[in-house]
Amino acid sequence: MGALSQQTAAVGPSRRLAGLNIGVYGSGGAPWHHLALLAVHGAEVAVVRAEDVAAGRLEDLDALIVPGGGATAMAGLVTPLGEAGATAIRQWVERGGTYVGSCAGSVIPVALTGAADAAVPAARCLRLVNVPLANTGDETLGGLASPGVGRIRVRLDGMHPFSAGLPETIDLVHYNGPLFDVGRASREVEPFAWPVSATDDFTHAEDFLASRSTASDKTLERCIGLGAATGVVAPVGAGRALLFGSHPEFGLNALGLGWADGEKLLVRALEVALSERAGSAKMPLTWRTRPTRRSASTAAKAQDAVNSLSRAAERFTALAGADAGEWLAPGIAAEFHGTPAPRAWQLELSAAAEACEAAARDLADICEQDALSIDARWLDDAQRPDQDFGAMGLLQVAAKIHSQLDSAERSLSLPPVRPAHAYDLFDSHPFHLAMGSYLSAAGMAAAALLTVTVMTAGRGKLSAATQRLLWKGT
Repeated sequence: MGALSQQTAAVGPSRRLAGLNIGVYGSGGAPWHHLALLAVHGAEVAVVRAEDVAAGRLEDLDALIVPGGGATAMAGLVTPLGEAGATAIRQWVERGGTYVGSCAGSVIPVALTGAADAAVPAARCLRLVNVPLANTGDETLGGLASPGVGRIRVRLDGMHPFSAGLPETIDLVHYNGPLFDVGRASREVEPFAWPVSATDDFTHAEDFLASRSTASDKTLERCIGLGAATGVVAPVGAGRALLFGSHPEFGLNALGLGWADGEKLLVRALEVALSERAGSAKMPLTWRTRPTRRSASTAAKAQDAVNSLSRAAERFTALAGADAGEWLAPGIAAEFHGTPAPRAWQLELSAAAEACEAAARDLADICEQDALSIDARWLDDAQRPDQDFGAMGLLQVAAKIHSQLDSAERSLSLPPVRPAHAYDLFDSHPFHLAMGSYLSAAGMAAAALLTVTVMTAGRGKLSAATQRLLWKGT
């Protein structure tokens, strides 16, 4: 325990997850932060789509991580699986697998009721943990009442093995996600992390589109008063489920980069939960890809990605300095992370330019050193028709960036429209298209850097510049 505790305090890449095969669900949502985090700590990683579940590839895994959701949250994650895929995951866990959820990925396997249950009926086949949500809501966010978006203070159980080497309280990014009513949970459900307060870098959901409210009964405060948890673990047959309502895989800086204590908590939790699996004989991980440029060489694809990301960096820089006018006015654009929209526009778009520059530079270095060693699966892999965001190759990520920037620039020339709620006009508001979330063009810039990080981590080398972006304080 002592050696592991010292490792937990270290910042930067490690080999702490070496010997583990971990898949990240890719038929929806945002898999990129998890994939990169796992890779830089030595795990063998794979994209796991619904088609891979159907093909039996769960059997090659020590753990499956289901990340935060896409534009349609939980429904977008579950729909590609259907009842058959959801059942296959549950049965795999019961046979000894480990399910790890983050945000929307942690809503799917709990005791859902009301609008949350109605939004994803196939999730009834994937019930793993008998704990209800503390923040149920209407259908706007798939049955959740959002506590808000940004950094919250979280208290850890200092006696729990997941907390070894960490301070008693840490900051985690919370992104509209679940909090668990552990007071009404089954006895086997073990909480290990609880929200205790908002920080200045948090916006309560009640204030997304309004001036600062004085109402004391905000969702986050209500859940804190209930003693709701943001981290629970429970046995499931011969396996287990480890659920985070917040995003430990997100960093604390712009674009969800800048890993800090959340990353350490997640790595430590995986170490502990999978300690008996590390070092056992493993099959090489495979998954199905759908390349769009079969005749092009890997080197040519990589160079095209470098060029596309370099152009994206220039576009982000230009847009950061553009006048978005009334589109960013209060009540027209939402406030997240405790930052008014005009300031967030400049910060996130500038950070996106830096991320694209770093991704292009790192990939160009690989091309120059040994283009033949590039794993083409990360370069060219089209989204499936039923995907709600989700995994895609670097070429497709870059194309998504340009498509979203095109739409954002067109929208800026139109009269602003007042949204009905914070996530209304998700596909047409320049704020949402350009930088408003991890699904925006700026979010895809982070996805590009994180994808290149997976590719470089496998070679045992991360550039110093990229490490400064990935880890807070480096």
